[in-house]
Amino acid sequence: MDWIRISRKNPHYFEHANGDTFIPVGVNLCFQRFLQTDEACLAAYCRQIATFARNGGNFIRVWMGVPFLQLEPERSGVFSERKLANLHALVDLAKANNVRIKFTLEHFRRLGGGSDGELFPGAANFENPVYRKDNGGFADSVPEFMTSEAGRKHFIRKLELLSRHFSEEPAVMAWELWNEINTVSAPRSVWQEWSQLMLKELHRCFPHQLCLQSLGSFDSPRHLERYRWLCTLDGCDYSQAHRYLDPGAELDICRGPMDLLCRDVIEELRRSNPARPAILAETGAVESRHSRPSRLYDADTHGTLLHDGLFAPFFSGSAGCGQFWHWDQLYLERHNLWFHFHRFVKATAEFDPVREEATPFFRTAGCFRLYGLQGKFHTLLWLRDAKNSWESELAQGRAPELQKGVNLDLRSLPGGAFRQARCFLPWTGDTIPMELHGTGMELPEFSRSMVLLLMR
Repeated sequence: MDWIRISRKNPHYFEHANGDTFIPVGVNLCFQRFLQTDEACLAAYCRQIATFARNGGNFIRVWMGVPFLQLEPERSGVFSERKLANLHALVDLAKANNVRIKFTLEHFRRLGGGSDGELFPGAANFENPVYRKDNGGFADSVPEFMTSEAGRKHFIRKLELLSRHFSEEPAVMAWELWNEINTVSAPRSVWQEWSQLMLKELHRCFPHQLCLQSLGSFDSPRHLERYRWLCTLDGCDYSQAHRYLDPGAELDICRGPMDLLCRDVIEELRRSNPARPAILAETGAVESRHSRPSRLYDADTHGTLLHDGLFAPFFSGSAGCGQFWHWDQLYLERHNLWFHFHRFVKATAEFDPVREEATPFFRTAGCFRLYGLQGKFHTLLWLRDAKNSWESELAQGRAPELQKGVNLDLRSLPGGAFRQARCFLPWTGDTIPMELHGTGMELPEFSRSMVLLLMR
């Protein structure tokens, strides 16, 4: 079977069972915000997955703890055959479109009432009263859910149920224990111990699939130590982070250019554990402290934020593109931005980072930021116009400048002499063969960014 695993040749990347490199071109399709029936949700997934796959997408993240897939919709331990059928239907949709799934098992933060930071139409519900004792369950708090014998046995029972149905299904690439485990109403010692225990159970139940845990948005200095814990956690098969453009973030980097905040988090994941792949598993733009989707989305009809969120992580050493949130009528579907995934695939198709033994590098050159992957045979460059940003284009309304007559000094790049070059313009989809003149080359006209494949 064609399982996806960590590359045997380069642990920063993934591979198919036959050894071919697998680059996850991913997006969050976690739930259907505005739909009420299972039939409507399945129809929406059918449309979204097919459109995504036609544009080169091959990896999606889906939350199970939502009405469409919640296995225990009414009572603890009473598993719904209908919801299980929905899971099978979703996996069948993924298989038909050659798309892999990461299922997130839980996302609730409390069992009883409380307030949420997200209080906009379509926001996720972070409460799950099903497990409460007054509803016939076994716990009145998240700590009791995680530490009691009844709570742990119950969670393992659910894992074993899912294992009987999906442990031999390669379309399910990964299982994630919890969305942002550090946000639950429980002490850190509780959710850390629970994570360690349940990752072992995940591997027991799903021996062929990748197993994961996740933390909340990496937007504060205090999260650094938590992310280093996650990156070295036994049984967590790859390093992943959530990070957003957020005007209320404590870290300055999270309030600046989108490409730089993506680059910074991937570099931190790779520093924290150089022996695992690194993925930006959630990114996007929000209002202060995740109170609602960003108002910048209204103006971002061309997808500048999405473009940076896709390209910057991969060119900084990630195993794949950044995986955007706000996938539906809040942003991606609203502006019909799926084509950006196709442009990412086209820009990177001729560069195999495993075969190339790729090493990421970063340079500034005049008013440009150069993101590069240096390989044995090729160097792949993403040039980003530093004068163009979400602030200039979306907040201030200044159109990106057309760059003309830009000369690239090849001596500033690592890897020796180059003999040929090819340019790809991700904002038009055009590919242009280039001529090299000694130690430099004149780039074609472009705006915002461009990609160069340099051949030795």
